[in-house]
Amino acid sequence: MRRKERRRPRHVAILTLLALATSARAGDAEIEPAVVVRAIRPDRQAEAVLGLFEGSRAAHPAAAMAAWRRATGDANALGKPIQAVAAIFNPEMAAEWRAFRDAELALGLDPAGGVRWSATVPHDGGEVAAVVTSLRLSGGGDEPPLGEPPLAVARLGPPGATLAAESPHGTAFASDRDELAAALARLPKSRFPGDGPLELLPIAPEESGFRIDFLPGRLPADLGEIPGRERLIRAAKATGLEAVAGFLSLRDDHLDLDLASRFDASNPALLETPPLDPSWLSWMPAGSTQAAFALAMGRSPAYRDSLFDVADRIDRGEPDRAQLQPLRVRLNLLATVRRVRLEVDLWPLLRGVSLATFADAESPGTTAGAILALHSDGPEEAARILKRVVLPLAPLLGGAPAQGPDEAVVPLGRASGRPVEATARGATVLIGWGVGAVATAVRSAEAPERSAAAWIGGMQERPVGRAGVIWPGRAGLPIPGVDDPTSALATTLAEAAPIVWRGGWEGGRAWDLIRWGDLRRSVARFLERVPQAPPEAP
Repeated sequence: MRRKERRRPRHVAILTLLALATSARAGDAEIEPAVVVRAIRPDRQAEAVLGLFEGSRAAHPAAAMAAWRRATGDANALGKPIQAVAAIFNPEMAAEWRAFRDAELALGLDPAGGVRWSATVPHDGGEVAAVVTSLRLSGGGDEPPLGEPPLAVARLGPPGATLAAESPHGTAFASDRDELAAALARLPKSRFPGDGPLELLPIAPEESGFRIDFLPGRLPADLGEIPGRERLIRAAKATGLEAVAGFLSLRDDHLDLDLASRFDASNPALLETPPLDPSWLSWMPAGSTQAAFALAMGRSPAYRDSLFDVADRIDRGEPDRAQLQPLRVRLNLLATVRRVRLEVDLWPLLRGVSLATFADAESPGTTAGAILALHSDGPEEAARILKRVVLPLAPLLGGAPAQGPDEAVVPLGRASGRPVEATARGATVLIGWGVGAVATAVRSAEAPERSAAAWIGGMQERPVGRAGVIWPGRAGLPIPGVDDPTSALATTLAEAAPIVWRGGWEGGRAWDLIRWGDLRRSVARFLERVPQAPPEAP
């Protein structure tokens, strides 16, 4: 009886893995994977998840789910996917994650925008193969064998479902036969298929987590049927991005995503961005900001040329926009109408920009205003930007190009029904959207220890050229349960630490670190807010 109880969570975990893709599609040929995710010592990640529950009302996610179901009497309110994920995180299950050591998920896109995928489990001890057999016998079937010598192919559901095959080197899954054949050929190699970016981000032997590699050059050149996705791909290629290596890991009570990116030599000036000043984010109060970002700008003409070249390739990449004038020319023509000289009075004076949106205290999850800060070398440069660039553009917003005394807040007009104002404070020009946005920013700068800037400091081993701070509970993210501001999840996220992003350039490559910390406290707070019944008597 005990043996049976221990095997059930193992099957749940495997079914959760297979749920990543439940249907297959016929493929004309193998698609080279552009994204590969590899599990590195996943059992340690499972143990780290359990560690987040130390000191809380439940010992682990499975116990929390069981207590919630007993308290509410509703076994299906959260849906089977969430219950399955919770079930695989318990002390007995943590060791079972070892079966997925070095497991890989490879993803690619075909020209029509369809996702082609395959997965390999090289260290299957028979558990994964047992589930394949179970699914084949309960709604699945047999497909023609693959390879030489022939390997049996199982269909894990009705026609069109995921395919699987076992080999002496492990078990493979895929969306179609071509991808399954590629996965089986990849199993003995146990590395990124093709010329991957493994050297970009070396992983220490003691680390555990999920390795993520991305090669944009393997994406289709034309994805006209999916304009939004095509724009993202075009942006990656326009910057000269060749490869990205990432590592997602839960360490103690913070979740980290480390990224390293390699670019070609087409825009060398973009790789020379100077570090930013963390005080640029002091204009954004930590207590009411939804998200804040800061970016340092290069000072050389070559940097501006490269930046506009990239922006132009993205902007005019679609066929119906290819005949437009370059973006830089259009901006200058628009500014010239208002007698503004961007090439003289703005671009050469900019050290960087920062932007933030402010939460609406009366309507959680919505935005009350925003602030754009233009950072220069000093007060004279800031005053010049305000008087020669910002104020003359006021008629575009329905305002008048009025002049005011130094540090006056000048109305520029309205946008989307809300007022737009501007002022110069020190070396910074502030442009606010929404009632009181500029005043909020000015008050925040008077107490920088309570601003977004306080979250950027403290990790300055490398020069930071870009940074961001996001409060997920305020940003209105599409997370189930957060749309109701009174829910336990929304309330907990509103009190949680923000997600902090830092990035820069080092050795001609880009580095980025995204961290979400203090998770143990957030887990404890969430469990205090949801119904939890004591265990049933034996």
